[in-house]
Amino acid sequence: MSASFVIEGTENLKRIFAEFPEEGFRKPVNAAFRKAAKPVQSSMISSLPSSLSGLRKAIKIKSYRSEMPLVAVGPFKKGIMYQNRKGQSWNPYMLLYWLNYGTLANRLSGHQFSKARGRKSASWKGGIMPGQFIERAVSSSLPEAQKIFETEVDKEMVKFFEARALK
Repeated sequence: MSASFVIEGTENLKRIFAEFPEEGFRKPVNAAFRKAAKPVQSSMISSLPSSLSGLRKAIKIKSYRSEMPLVAVGPFKKGIMYQNRKGQSWNPYMLLYWLNYGTLANRLSGHQFSKARGRKSASWKGGIMPGQFIERAVSSSLPEAQKIFETEVDKEMVKFFEARALK
């Protein structure tokens, strides 16, 4: 005994599965990451020392195009330039990096620096004390960001499937 049946609407399923890697996975997850990064960004901005309040614009949220969805939040090298009282222009990334991780003999021991201290300055004492304000801001805002991500990724995926299922 055999039975035959016909499934209608397979063209919608084929289209949904063809669009899934970009439209159904990367875009909704990236959108959820961006929304979840907002409390981390605001926490970083609020943790800046009052003397650096002008550097708030340097802390941004950026999406990267890669195999997996990737969103970064923090100070970035490109963008605005900071000018001190003497008229010197500095990259805000470097100022925030030095004030967060310290310099010379006061470098933060728990941070992995890309370069060791140079031969010339290896014996110099002093330097900027590490403030660690970025680490504190990230660790305090991660639970909230995780909650936001979990709710937003569900909303984005449902929105994707609802938009494609009715076409």
